[in-house]
Amino acid sequence: MKKRIDLPQVSDVTLPEVFHLRPGVWILILLAILLIVVIFVCAFLPGIIKGGRYVTFKSPLSESGVILDGTYLGSADHQYFIKSGDHTVTLTKGGVEYATTVVTIDHPVFLTWLFHRTRDITIPVDPLTKAQTEAIIRFDLEEIQMASAILEWTMVTRYAPLYANLAQDLEALGIDAQTRDDAIKFSLYYITTQEMLDDAMGAFGGHRGEKIQAMLTMAQAVINGNASPSPSAAKSPLSATTRQSSLTTDLFTVEGTAYPALTITMGRETERSYPALKEMEVTVTTPPFVLANLPVTLTMWAHFIDENPQWAKSNKEALRQQGLVDSSYLAGLAPSTIFVTSRPVTNISYWAGEAFCAWLSQKSGKEVFLPTEAMFSVAAETHPNLVHHGSLTPSPSSTPPSMLLGGVWEITHTPFIPLARFFDYDEAQDLHTAFALTPSPIVKGGSYLSDSATITAESVGTVPPEACGDQIGVRIAWYE
Repeated sequence: MKKRIDLPQVSDVTLPEVFHLRPGVWILILLAILLIVVIFVCAFLPGIIKGGRYVTFKSPLSESGVILDGTYLGSADHQYFIKSGDHTVTLTKGGVEYATTVVTIDHPVFLTWLFHRTRDITIPVDPLTKAQTEAIIRFDLEEIQMASAILEWTMVTRYAPLYANLAQDLEALGIDAQTRDDAIKFSLYYITTQEMLDDAMGAFGGHRGEKIQAMLTMAQAVINGNASPSPSAAKSPLSATTRQSSLTTDLFTVEGTAYPALTITMGRETERSYPALKEMEVTVTTPPFVLANLPVTLTMWAHFIDENPQWAKSNKEALRQQGLVDSSYLAGLAPSTIFVTSRPVTNISYWAGEAFCAWLSQKSGKEVFLPTEAMFSVAAETHPNLVHHGSLTPSPSSTPPSMLLGGVWEITHTPFIPLARFFDYDEAQDLHTAFALTPSPIVKGGSYLSDSATITAESVGTVPPEACGDQIGVRIAWYE
C-alpha cells in the first residue's frame, strides 16, 4: 500500500474586488464593454466614418452624364457612392446641361459596409431652349451617323442601341410631331447593318407614319439582300454648252469652266444592297456654276495662309485641338508664294477647304464654295475623253477642266449619307442641313495612285471632315 503524502497547507486565493464589485461582476462588465466596442467598431464606426448612400441617378434621356458638385462623375444609370450632405447634381448630354437639382443624402450608419444603403433619384428635364433641344437630337443622330461606318459588329466593337436611345430622347424632350418624324426619317438613312436595322425596327416599328414604315420596309429589303432593283434611268451622252470663265483677285486668277443649269442622271446601275447602292443612279439638278479647271494649288494655299496665319503649318496643333485638321495637315509640304507651281495642295481637310473658300469669296467678291457631288458629276459627264491622270502634274494640253480623274481625291461639299440615293437624295440633303450634322464629305475622282479600272467618275468615297491625306485635295467652284 502506498504511503500517504501530506501536502503543505496553502492560503486560499481570492480575487480582489473592484469598486466593491465581486470579480464575477466586473469581469462580466468588461466582457460586455468589449462586446459593445466590437459591435460599435464593426457595425457603426465604418458608417460614421464613411457616411452616405449608393445612389443611382435615373435619367429621362439616354446615355447621359452626371456632374456632381461641378465634377464629372460618370454615366447616369450607374451606381455611385455619394457622401452625406447636400449636393448639386446636373445631368448632361451632347454638351447640354439639361437637368439640375439639389439632393440631400442622409447618414445611415448600421452595418453599411455589409448592407449597402441604396437610393434611386429621378431628375426631371428642365425647360430647354430650342437650341438645346436641337443639340441633343443632333448628338443622337451623329452617334447613328458614326455607327453607320462600321459594317461588322464584333465582341470588340459592340453595337449600342442607338435607335432606342433616339426614341427615348424624342419622347422625353416632348418635341413637336414634325421635328420628331423628321429626326426618325433622317436616322433611317444611316441603316447599314442588320444590327442597326433590328434596333430601328424595335424602336420605330410601331410608328404610325406611313413614310417611316415604308422606309423601314425598304431598309429591310436592302439589308436582307432582296430589294427589287428599280428600272435604271437611261443614260445618254450629256451635251451642254460650256465656256471658259475666270475668278480674279489681286493675288492670282483661277481659270474655270462655266456650266448651264442641268438635270442629269448621276451614278451607275448597281445592286440594291449596301454598300453598292451608294453609287446607284439618281437624278439631280444643278444651277449654273463655274468649276475651276484645276485643283487648288500650293501657291494659292501659300497666299491663303499668308493672310490667314491661323491656318499656317506652324499652328497645326491648335487646329488639331479644335478638330479642324489631323496630325497630317500640310505634312511634307512647304507652301510658298515665291515659287509658283500648279501642283495641287494636299494634306488639307474639309474644314480647311471651307475656310479657303470663305477667304476667296471675300477676295473676289463672288460666292466661292466646294462643289457638290452633282456638280462634279456634271463636269465629268460633259467632259470629252475623260481619262485617269496618273500624276500630280497637270497636263497643259488636256481639255479643261483637268485632273477630274486621278490627281487627288477631291473633297466635295456633299455629305455622305449611306441610303440617300435609295430613299430620296434631295430629302436626305435637306434633312442633313436642317439638323446641322457634322458632315462626312464625299470625295470624288480618285487619286494618281488609284486603280483606273475600279475608280471611275461614279465612284463615291468619304472622309472625316478633319482628315488630311497626301492624296486628298480640293477644287473650288463659284457662281458668276
